[in-house]
Amino acid sequence: MRVGVFLDGDRLAAWQAAALRQLPPGTEFLLYRCSNSRRQLSPVRHGAYYALNRCSLRRTATRNVPFPPELPVADVTDFASEWDGSWQRLPTELLERIATDQPAVLIKFGLGLLRVPPPEQLPVPILSYHHGDPRHFRGRPAGYWEMVEGSPLVGQIVQRLSNRLDAGQVLAFAETKVHPHSWGKTLADAYAVSPLLLGEAVRRATTGDPLDIAPTGRNYRLPSNIQVVKLVLRMLAASIRRLFYGAFMEKAWAVATAPRGKDLTLPPRSLWWVLPTPPARRFLADPFPHPSGGFLAEALRSADGVGEIVHWDKGQLTTLIGGRDHLSYPATIRFDGEHYCIPETVDWSEPRLFRLAAHGAEYAGLLDLPGSPRLLDPTPLLHEGRVYLFGNVEREGSSVLRLWHAPAPAGPYEEHPASPIHFSPAGARMGGAILPHDGRLIRIGQDFTREYGDGLLLFVIEELSPERYVERPAGELRLAEARGPHTLNASGEKWLFDFYVNRFSPLAGYRRLRARLSKR
Repeated sequence: MRVGVFLDGDRLAAWQAAALRQLPPGTEFLLYRCSNSRRQLSPVRHGAYYALNRCSLRRTATRNVPFPPELPVADVTDFASEWDGSWQRLPTELLERIATDQPAVLIKFGLGLLRVPPPEQLPVPILSYHHGDPRHFRGRPAGYWEMVEGSPLVGQIVQRLSNRLDAGQVLAFAETKVHPHSWGKTLADAYAVSPLLLGEAVRRATTGDPLDIAPTGRNYRLPSNIQVVKLVLRMLAASIRRLFYGAFMEKAWAVATAPRGKDLTLPPRSLWWVLPTPPARRFLADPFPHPSGGFLAEALRSADGVGEIVHWDKGQLTTLIGGRDHLSYPATIRFDGEHYCIPETVDWSEPRLFRLAAHGAEYAGLLDLPGSPRLLDPTPLLHEGRVYLFGNVEREGSSVLRLWHAPAPAGPYEEHPASPIHFSPAGARMGGAILPHDGRLIRIGQDFTREYGDGLLLFVIEELSPERYVERPAGELRLAEARGPHTLNASGEKWLFDFYVNRFSPLAGYRRLRARLSKR
């Protein structure tokens, strides 16, 4: 496949280079380098914005880099664009050259506002990134107006460029979290995920299969100096609140059981049985059923702030997996008559497999995953004789859910062709085992659009095979009496779940620092 790329000169942003590296092996690149793009600045009206931009975007992802030398370049064409007011046009000579080159798609990583030629002059689609959900936020700057409007999410799209601003057919879509205390952190998360969209966008562009996302949002412009000052003050206030919470507030976690009805809801707190916090532990969390009875959970030791995997059964607490390294989220799977646990070990190791017995756990080796990634909340599922593993790669964070499959729990795994399968803080991090319900499989995902651990989102898995994965949203679970749930599992006729309340403690900051140091 041949892919054309519009550049300004011979450089592009680091995140754009990362996006090109996501395209399939064997892709050849045709570079079309513009020599006369220009930025039109208004320092009097927008000087505060330019200053904020400079302070916030000094990040690795946005620095200018050369075109990746390892990518094969079939040809390079230099051109000067024509101008129509603030819009650029592609000259006739370039359009003729593109017709000769016959790229499958064109990717716009340079130029400014660009007039799209009519199909008879340029039948090849031009793909362009936009950092904003076009149903709500069109225009610019990326992520800025989401913070002003109090949106919890920043959308990212790859669109088929049109002559209406940020209103082309959407070919790939993702979301990342808005951090109210930092515009720079908000954009860093967005640019970390954006490169992962390009492969899907090229595939959809070449097959004519756009997403059903209507560009109905407001068209925003650069903010005035007064608007920037207001946002800076809001970020300062959010930073103060964040520092106060880190120093003096902590989550008081607990595990509960409750009767399980026919629908996917939790009963009122009067029907919960809340487990007491065991001695020498600060809390229990992440409950999963144990095959011999009772449940597994993370127990945080009071002495050093390190999590261990425990078995609670008939009032007795037994440590199954523990030591100096932090463990949590003890997801389980039954395979060939044996029961296994794959706890989260992201702070210190790639995923590890443990064989469960009635009163213990035996280490069974590392999971054989391509690239040996460290995973957040790895969650296995046995389906039609195949083991599927859901999880978040540590470096990508909680907004990107990947899927692997293997013949056995230990592997060897291969990544699913549909992976990543979900791009959003709203549900991309697993919040429990895959739940069979009314003949369907329900995936449970955490909702990171609010406070951590405060609610779950449900997804019906409509197709699952080594070749296909399709899911759709199916509701949410939230607690009125506390924050949560954070992890939910079914155990016979009961629900197992965890929740928390925010609690003031003068030692909260000290404990956070101690836990962080203990994980190094």
